[in-house]
Order: sequence, then structure tokens, then C-alpha cells
Amino acid sequence: MATIDLEKISDLPIKLNKNSLEFGKRMKKVVPEARTHKRMLPVLKNPEEKAPEEFYYMYRDVAIESDRELIRKNNLRFDITILPPFLVGDEYNKTFGHYHPKVPGTFLGGATWWPEIYEVLHGRAHYLLQNGSEFLVFDARPGDKCVMLPGFGHITVNPSGKEALVMANWVFPGFASDYGPIEKLGGGQWFETTKGFVANKKYGEAPNVQLISPRDFEEFGFSNSRPMYADAIANPAKFEWLSKPQNYLELFKKYRET
Repeated sequence: MATIDLEKISDLPIKLNKNSLEFGKRMKKVVPEARTHKRMLPVLKNPEEKAPEEFYYMYRDVAIESDRELIRKNNLRFDITILPPFLVGDEYNKTFGHYHPKVPGTFLGGATWWPEIYEVLHGRAHYLLQNGSEFLVFDARPGDKCVMLPGFGHITVNPSGKEALVMANWVFPGFASDYGPIEKLGGGQWFETTKGFVANKKYGEAPNVQLISPRDFEEFGFSNSRPMYADAIANPAKFEWLSKPQNYLELFKKYRET
């Protein structure tokens, strides 16, 4: 596989070389954390099937060095994740899946949870969101941005048998993700397979799968026509909804409605 230049779509001097990132000028090398087959076993549809030793690679706190202070002052962190294309039995490669905790001080009336935003830099992504009563699926292509809505657990699937998925995210760094609920129930409410979505029987009755489209949402500072790294560096205040979601509840409703 040839090296793929991701600078135009990401606004960062980075390249994809097989299943790893190469960092160019103005950046320091970031060493990824790998999610291993052993760790993924509790959430796989077919844990007995053979699989690669490493499922995906998480590059956390990626930035041009001169931007780091601005990013830190605005309570943000930029990550990049790579999911290689393969199957475990008939299930597509995916992330483990997790929930975000509630925002402190929002427990009584108007409770909310930390959100996140993802962007596809290469390949194709299916973002699976679940909250018990709804199961949403974003079908995202290069340049698309998708908000991981407050209160929804989320799993990312690489539905391609040929291309690696490279995706980025902006997130507030002041919380720890909760992997326990998805691990306890053996994965998400639905598994995505070569035959379509298959219900995870450990949940009991599952809500219907709702396909939704990625969309522009200038109110949150991003557009599918621009790299979101550049958007946040140019106007970080527009991304305050990631660190103070309790102040933007009406905009989250609008994002869902339109």
C-alpha cells in the first residue's frame, strides 16, 4: 500500500503508511496505544474466531507544536485513530465502545453528559450510537463530521474490507471514558456484520437501527467542507460545547432535529 498524504483533509502534515501515521515538520512523533485482540474479546460477536493481535491504534494529543498552548487553554484534545480493514468471523473490525460520564453539577434537572466530535480522514466509518431507547448509525466518508451526542454510548466500525479507516476527534480531556457497560453486555446492542446488523441478545429487545446522515452545523463551529482541526485552531471558542455542554442543550436538540 502506498503512503497516503492526509495533510489536505486534516490540515496537519501527516501521512498514512500502512496502519501507522508519519508526522511531518512542526509536529513531534506521537506513539500510539494499540487495542489488542485479548482486550477486545469481551465485546466480540465471535470471540472464538481468529483475529489479528491488534485491532486499532489510538494517537492521543496530536497537534502542531505551536498550537498546543491554545488547545490546552481551551480545554481541548485532538486524537487520531486508525482501524485496519479485517473481519472477525463475519463481524467488521470495530472499537471497543464506551460511554462518557455525566458533567459534574448537572445531576439534578438538566443532566447532561460529555459529547465528542469525530471526523473521517480516510476510508469509511459507521458510528454506532446507543442510549437504550435509540440506536443511531452515522455512515461517514472522508471530510464528514459526526457529533457523539450526550448520553449515547458509541462504537466505531470500519465497514470496508479493503481500506483502513483513519478518523480524528476533538474532545474535552477532563474525563475518563466508561467501558464497563458495553463490556458487561458483550458489545453494543447491534453487531455489524457482512450480513447486516445482528442484535446482541444480551440486551433483550433492541431498538430499531436508525440511519442518519453526517451534516454541517456551523453553530458548533464545524463544516464538512473544512478540516475541523483548522476550524478549532481558528476559533476555539466555537468548540466550547465540548467542555461546557450544559450551556448548549438547545443546540444539541437542534442538531438532532435538522
